[in-house]
Amino acid sequence: KRVIILVAMVQLVNVLDFVMVMPLGQDFARALSIDEAHLGWIGGSYTLAAAVAGIVSAKFLDRFDRRPALAVAILGLVAATASAGFATGLPSMIAARVAAGAFGGPATSLALAIVADVVPGERRGKAMGVVMAAFAVASVIGVPAGLAAAQIGSWRTPFFALAALGLAIVVYAIIRLPSLR
Repeated sequence: KRVIILVAMVQLVNVLDFVMVMPLGQDFARALSIDEAHLGWIGGSYTLAAAVAGIVSAKFLDRFDRRPALAVAILGLVAATASAGFATGLPSMIAARVAAGAFGGPATSLALAIVADVVPGERRGKAMGVVMAAFAVASVIGVPAGLAAAQIGSWRTPFFALAALGLAIVVYAIIRLPSLR
């Protein structure tokens, strides 16, 4: 059960990272002097990087123990998310979002592979339902949560808050997830 919760949390952070960016676009566009016509590049760069990284990593991820592989993927996502909070312009924001997607894509693949590895077939559908529910929850709460965090601080706050949550999940994964070769 704790593995399913962990995997759901990975999915939650990953999807939050994706959905919270676009509603913040006008805020960071204004703060970083980014032409609003370029905001689509910021959202699209994450998606493209996640897709490419997912395809590329599929060729080699099964060679590694899933626990350290997931830790690396989440740590990369956390670092990239935090770096978006430090962005100074369009190039650094796009670089941060590409890096987030490059780690987020494999994190999702690893999370789903972990469910397939540890959950018996007769309960796997229910477990996948929990993981996909996290996707839906993140899709629904991502926009208002990101906007609320930005109102508390600045457009940077949601990035730092999500990175902190992701870091807590990494620590939990390292401590509680069994070795999965």
